[in-house]
Amino acid sequence: MKITSRKEEIIDVASQLFKEKGYSAVSVRDIALAMGMKAASLYNHIESKQEILSILILELARNFT
Repeated sequence: MKITSRKEEIIDVASQLFKEKGYSAVSVRDIALAMGMKAASLYNHIESKQEILSILILELARNFT
């Protein structure tokens, strides 16, 4: 799966928000606001908040292998 630099930026921002507030407390709108964009625009780069979590989990797993 190819990840664009904008998508990487979204994942980084989301990761920080998840750490600060917890996954359940963060919405796609929160991520978009932190990125300075509208939630609808965020969906041009990601499918869902769940996709971000899946990518983060896969990255973590790669660090352990």
